[in-house]
Parts: sequence; C-alpha cells; structure tokens
Amino acid sequence: MSITNYPGGFSGGVTVRGMPLLSQYSGEVFWVDDSGSDGNSGTFTRPFATIQKGIDSCTAGRGDIVCVKSGHAETVTAQIDADTAGVAVVGLGPVKPVITVNGAVDGIDVSAAGFSIVNIEFAIPGTDAQTSDINVDAAYCSIVNCTSHGSTTSKNKVSFITVTANGDDLEIIGFRGYNALVDMVSGIELAAATRVNIIDCHLHSSGSVGYSTGVIDDTGVCTELLIKDCTFKNVKAATAVLTFASNSVGMVSNCHCSGRHTTIASNIIPGTGMDFFQNYVTEEAALNGIIIPVADAD
Repeated sequence: MSITNYPGGFSGGVTVRGMPLLSQYSGEVFWVDDSGSDGNSGTFTRPFATIQKGIDSCTAGRGDIVCVKSGHAETVTAQIDADTAGVAVVGLGPVKPVITVNGAVDGIDVSAAGFSIVNIEFAIPGTDAQTSDINVDAAYCSIVNCTSHGSTTSKNKVSFITVTANGDDLEIIGFRGYNALVDMVSGIELAAATRVNIIDCHLHSSGSVGYSTGVIDDTGVCTELLIKDCTFKNVKAATAVLTFASNSVGMVSNCHCSGRHTTIASNIIPGTGMDFFQNYVTEEAALNGIIIPVADAD
C-alpha cells in the first residue's frame, strides 16, 4: 500500500495478516518527526516537530492518531499534555521514537480518557528527580510496548509510570523498564484506581541499585488489580520487589520476581487483599525460584 496523508481518514479497510482491522475510520492522522516543524500541516511529507503539536491538532472523540516517525528524538522541559480524549500516540519502527525529559516533571501527563501511548521509548533523565515518564490521571487509557530507562550516575526518575485514583480501566501491556545506576522510588506506582491490568511487563534493575519501595508499589487501595505474566527484579538490598502495603485487592499470576531482601518471603509484601497464583521468587543469583507467598493449605 502506498503512503498517503489520509486527508479524509481511512476508508475501505485495513488488513493485517489477513484480518480486517478497520472497515471505516473517520479519524485523522497527524505525523511527527524531528526534521519537521510545528508550523507545518502535520502530513507525512510536512510533519510536525513535536508530539505536543500533534496532540493539540487532534479532535476529542474522533479517534485521531499521532504517528511519530521511526527515529524521532525529542527533548521536553515541560510535560507533554495528553489532554484530548480518544487519541493514540503511536511510535513507528524499526527504531522507537525517543523522548528525553529534562525537568523534574512528568514526561507525558494523561488527563483525557481513552488516550493510548504505543511504542515510545523514554531515555535516561536530563534532570534529577524527574517525577515520571507517564502519569495516568484519566480512565480507559493504555500504555503498550513502551520502554523506559531510569537513571544516570547522578540523575534519576522517581517512577516510570504513576497512576492516580482517576486511572481506572488502565492497560499496561508489554512495558519494559530498566534501572542501573541510581535508585528510583518505584517502577510503577499505583494509587486507588480500579481495574488496572499490568500484563507481559518486565521491570528490572542491576548492579546494587533498584527501587526503594518496590518495583510495583501501591500508595492507595487499588481494586480489581491484575498483574500477569511479568518479570520483576529489584536488587536493592532489604527492599521488596512487590509492595501491596496499602492492601490493594486483585490477583498476581504467573510472575517471576528477583529480589535481595533479608528473607525470601519478604520479597513480596502481600497485604491483605491480593491473591497469588504460580509466582516464583529468588533472592540470590544463579538459583531457581520458589513459590511465595506460601501455598494455601486448606
């Protein structure tokens, strides 16, 4: 299929591997590339230079897409405002677009419902104590196939993803987070949202640093929380991998955790509301994991 600017949206359908994906699509597509200009029209041949301009050009509820070209690199000193409902920001391959946050701010603040962020990479921070790469403060949003890097030798992020009590029905799928040089507070911080799904995500740390409150930390009571098919590694000494101290309610299924707490059982703080199914934990390298918490015997 030849490349067009889709001036009237998609029509006639899009097929992926033989499966019809769209039979009628009324939204518009805006393009972003660092070779472009925010004074352009946002077409494929005349792209915008910033993701913010792409979002600002969208219309709420129409299903618009901001396509960020492969290899796009953007540094932001103020948060990107994802404040238009029903928009998807989609990074194209083979090289993920990269956002570098140079400020003690969120990289993208999602305040509009139904917003999606797909295939975006967040570089190591340009300023110490960057608050997050993505803050979700609206319902029915999704973060898919994104990657984050946590710290330099003197600068860190507080968290990769923060979720407020407004972040109901959030999907975090295929997220990758890596931290190597300076401790972060958490990988994913969850407030009292409902129906948050964290699936096929992999958040790791290396050396002797990690996440001071846990790779996943609940700061409020989440309900109907699902964490499934993930791997988590926190090598910070005497610190849990998963922390549900606020007594969130939900399930953790088929996850593998590597920690360095004082006892193997203390690598997960289960709280009182989470159920666990086939989760394996280690606290030393080169050893196989065991199931924790202990199996229900009655």
